[in-house]
Amino acid sequence: MALAAGAIVGTWFWDVTHDRLTVDDALAHAFGLEPAAVQGELRLDQVVSTVHPDDRAGLEQAIAAALRRGGRYSHQYRTRGNDGQYRWIEAVGRVDLDADGRAVGFPGVLIDIDERRRLESERDQAQVLLRSFVEAAPGVVYAKDRQGRLLIGNRGTTELIGLPPERYIGRTDAELLSDPVQAAAVMAADERVMANGRSEQLEEEVSFPDGRRAVWLSTKAPLRDADGSVVGLVGTSLDITDRKAAAAEHQEIEERYRLAARATNDAIWDWRMSDGHVVWNEALCALFGHALTETTAQWWLDNIHPDDRQRVDDHIHAVIASETSSWTGEYRFRRADGSYAVVLDRGTVLRGASGEPHRMIGAMLDLTSRKAAEAALAESEERLRFATEAGDMGFWDVDLVHDVLIWPPRTKAMFGISAHVDVSLQDFYGGLHPDDRAETSAAFAAAADPALRALYDVEYRTVGKEDGVVRWVAAKGRGLFEGDRCVRVLGVAIEVTARRLADARLKELNEHLEARVLEEVMERTRAEEALRQSQKMEAVGQLTGGIAHDFNNMLATVIGPLDLLAARLGDQDPRAKRYIDMAMDGARRAAQLTQRLLSFSRQQPLQPVPVDANRLVAGMSDLLVHSLGSSVRLETVLAADLWSTFADANQLENVILNLAVNARDAMPGGGRLTVETANCAQEDASAGSVPAGDYVLIAVADNGSGMSPEVMAKAFEPFFTTKKVGQGTGLGLSQVYGFVKQSAGHVRIESGIGRGTTVKLYLPRLMAVVDPLPETTSDDAFEVVGGQELVLVVEDEPGVRQFSIDALTELGYPVLAADGAAAALKLLDAHPGVALLFTDVVMPEVNGRELADEALRRRPDLKVLFATGYSRNALVQDGMLDPSVQMIGKPFTVDELAMRVRAALG
Repeated sequence: MALAAGAIVGTWFWDVTHDRLTVDDALAHAFGLEPAAVQGELRLDQVVSTVHPDDRAGLEQAIAAALRRGGRYSHQYRTRGNDGQYRWIEAVGRVDLDADGRAVGFPGVLIDIDERRRLESERDQAQVLLRSFVEAAPGVVYAKDRQGRLLIGNRGTTELIGLPPERYIGRTDAELLSDPVQAAAVMAADERVMANGRSEQLEEEVSFPDGRRAVWLSTKAPLRDADGSVVGLVGTSLDITDRKAAAAEHQEIEERYRLAARATNDAIWDWRMSDGHVVWNEALCALFGHALTETTAQWWLDNIHPDDRQRVDDHIHAVIASETSSWTGEYRFRRADGSYAVVLDRGTVLRGASGEPHRMIGAMLDLTSRKAAEAALAESEERLRFATEAGDMGFWDVDLVHDVLIWPPRTKAMFGISAHVDVSLQDFYGGLHPDDRAETSAAFAAAADPALRALYDVEYRTVGKEDGVVRWVAAKGRGLFEGDRCVRVLGVAIEVTARRLADARLKELNEHLEARVLEEVMERTRAEEALRQSQKMEAVGQLTGGIAHDFNNMLATVIGPLDLLAARLGDQDPRAKRYIDMAMDGARRAAQLTQRLLSFSRQQPLQPVPVDANRLVAGMSDLLVHSLGSSVRLETVLAADLWSTFADANQLENVILNLAVNARDAMPGGGRLTVETANCAQEDASAGSVPAGDYVLIAVADNGSGMSPEVMAKAFEPFFTTKKVGQGTGLGLSQVYGFVKQSAGHVRIESGIGRGTTVKLYLPRLMAVVDPLPETTSDDAFEVVGGQELVLVVEDEPGVRQFSIDALTELGYPVLAADGAAAALKLLDAHPGVALLFTDVVMPEVNGRELADEALRRRPDLKVLFATGYSRNALVQDGMLDPSVQMIGKPFTVDELAMRVRAALG
């Protein structure tokens, strides 16, 4: 039967004792023996003679070894068949030994393994070819599995990582690369290629172990198995650092040339002499009205005034034909409106290695504008002279090089000197009032100092040299410098004696008014500062709320899939479970951080109930004691007949606990923490105090280190903390602030260095009678189980939508899914069996609340469960959640989803 099946190609039996070898026809055929030889006695050497010469010695050694040891025998070799071709066979047999250990019998069979050996040879050749190709490929060549672990890498990969292959094969970039940002970027790109199943070419920044940095052009493609499924990634990378640097340098040079051409007021031209093509900058249009950027050299020559054209043409070509490179010419150039401008044109010839001219670059300056500017300057100076005379101002000019002072008669009069008397710089210093001489002299010295070059702007008194009259003079001026030397100081002076006397009288009259105005201004400044602080906190709150919403959506696609993955793996892979637990812990802490951001920004949903603050504080005493530790003593002072307030009890407990932990940290050596309640009737609100009204006061006080005024001013700002790095997020008091404001209350801090800190929470008194909510017992808790009801999932984020589908399916629910309201309503109409609408709140075009309203209009019995990353939407009224609304916050786990779905369906 084995022979008929084709697995065995022949059998033999060798009577070792009598040295008789018996074979069947199939074996004889495999060894190329004549059929007649099979009928007689065969010798072993006859059979061995048909074995391939390269395999013969090995076969004889294998037979000898089997005869010595006995037992199982197996050996592979090639035999020549009747067709003259060699084929690979495997001989499998058994050597029987007698009691003395001598071989007596040796039966066995032959198995055809030629095809198997051929495939193995092809496989080995392919592997050698692959290894040779990978090693010979330039740059980095590698392959990774679906988890990003390296499968193979060439020499470039080894150089980049800085480790031998046996130390990096099987490890991820996050484990190998020293730069975590670089590793994260590489793995993110790999995951994107494997996820979308498409090849990508991208540039990546890499760091070598020796500190070098480079830019790689990477090509990445998905690695697929025989079924076409993506099982990993293959990639190659080439170092393009030098190419990038060269391109950047070329671009920088081009950009410099472009910016220089745009920045100048001259008309820049670039003349290519091979074809006469000329490129102009934008100044050609700005200066002369020609809206052109490219012309011919003949066009330029045609627009030169006919009387200047030949001269310019001859001159410029003479320079080109000579060995010089610079050319300058002055001529009249025609504007677009037909008028002519006088221009100064300059150019430089760019020559090749042999001196042949290639290009000429130059700049054309419109001298008409310069002449107009010079005329305008002369006119301006004349106007200044008239103005100084008309304004009764005195001009002064000090020539420091020649020690000359120039004063017109008006300036001399300010120093009590007659108009015809010559003056010097000594007359200036001698005429200054003794009380003003030092300050005025210092100001003049600063204006003449090359290092300072200050503005000379002083008011001083003069004592008339001839009349002895004291006058007030206001003077302004500047120094004129040549290099690092001041050559002149000049300016104007005006007598202000009458103004100074009037100012003195006015000051005397307004002394009391100024005091009152100063007080009012200070009060207004305090109010404006409070308003700015409030606006700043509101703006930061809106920003943090938006960030938290987007971050919650991202965390939903992390926590949920990790939860599903942990359930799938179970305990079969402890290492994977540990990694998942680490990731879940980080994601949960990130979710807690977003909740604090939402609390600060007043965008978290509150579920307020009537709260007895005395009962709440007493009920959490044990929790506070355990949180504070043995070195801090807790005291509670609870007021009798305390009013009720309307607040979210769970959030209020978190606020008190947060304040207690902050107080504990402020008392590292131990101390006393007091939690006090009281009724507070605020009758009148002065600036900075709590507005009028009835409040339930909860005060948390410690006798710790206290806060400085600067710290108190920033205490409620998000991310502000005085703790060491890693010991605080800076969101604790921000969360307190957000909750109290969302609850229509107020919070105040009283503190001082060494005097401890007291934080007072003012929550509005509950005036209406509201039935308290029934306490939840353990019997009311929902089991974390699934069901059979049909659920319609509506979510515009693909990742969150897929996780919701997978989680509900895992729980046993049949699921339909839609990415928006339009598709959801079609599915709802087509499937009457939908029992629950599970929809996101914030969606484009039609939000979750609007979708639910329309769905309930069509199906009044439909149950609805909302999901949201934050609650600033139609679900919240005045910052509080409608008690009838079923909602789950993002991110959520499978267990949380199961509980909320059962609650909604129930």
